[in-house]
Amino acid sequence: MRRSNVYSQTGLSIISTLLVVLGIVVLVLLSIYAGMWWKGSPEQIAKVPLTIEVTTSPEDSEIFIDGKSVGTSKMRLAFPAGKHELLVSRRGFRPWQQSFEAAGLLKVPVTLQPIPMDLRILPGPGKVEVWLDDLPQSGKSDDSGAWTLSGVPQGMHSVHIKTAAGDSTVSFDFRNGNPAAPIFPEGGPIILFVSSSDGKVRAECNCKADLQVNDSSQPLEPGSAASFTLADGKYPVSLKGIPDPGNPVGITVGTNAITTMAFFWPAPVKEKNPVVDIQALLNSSVALLKDSKCDAAEANVDKVLSRSPGNADALGISRRITRLRSLGGCR
Repeated sequence: MRRSNVYSQTGLSIISTLLVVLGIVVLVLLSIYAGMWWKGSPEQIAKVPLTIEVTTSPEDSEIFIDGKSVGTSKMRLAFPAGKHELLVSRRGFRPWQQSFEAAGLLKVPVTLQPIPMDLRILPGPGKVEVWLDDLPQSGKSDDSGAWTLSGVPQGMHSVHIKTAAGDSTVSFDFRNGNPAAPIFPEGGPIILFVSSSDGKVRAECNCKADLQVNDSSQPLEPGSAASFTLADGKYPVSLKGIPDPGNPVGITVGTNAITTMAFFWPAPVKEKNPVVDIQALLNSSVALLKDSKCDAAEANVDKVLSRSPGNADALGISRRITRLRSLGGCR
């Protein structure tokens, strides 16, 4: 009896194991068959809706699907499954476009890249040398006197210019398609920095003045900026309240980021009463007379006497010049 029970239990255990294995095999075969059937049934795929979730940077970028505007960032919209065109755009940035064919939930993060900046430099009159990020720039100014450097990417940059009036270096930060912000040097010329992007304009100066744009005026002070908006176009601007405002500066507002830097160099200071080295003039006169150069010696003596009319040495040299002239000893 005991052996019979053992045999019965063993047989049941084997049968149970076989049933479990058989069930697993059947499930696997059904899964494969279902997958093949699903893959080969476009009608079934078409019934599955497509949900698109688009997040953008910048967040106010406009989203287009199949040519139609559907809003801005963090949009979740349902569409029929199939092929679609996604376009993300914003002024001042390169558009992003992609075609896709999918079903279910599709998450699309998009980061737009700013269009490079056009940098205009108005260095002032005369010959000028220009460096961008320590690299010398070839070229020359246009009819307005401006150097234009195209394709300046976003990031920190520095511009160094060297003119007959002096040299100066300005750094600026251009990021995320916003108007650039300058870092002015200590001392040097007055610098007007005007940057525009997407119609937004930012103006700053290392001076205290009024910025005249058309019929409006924007006060400028060191360390603060004036921000305003302008339609696309070209505008003459000028600084009121600086010693030598010069000619109006032209700025441009357009699709691209455009920055204009204008330099106003101080006029050279003329010394009203330049210092005259009397002794040096007297010594020079004596040396000139040794070579019989009476005219040059007399010019030096006249300078001394204009400053010191009773100078005995100058009067003595003057008499020597008179004697040499009477003897024909001058040449």
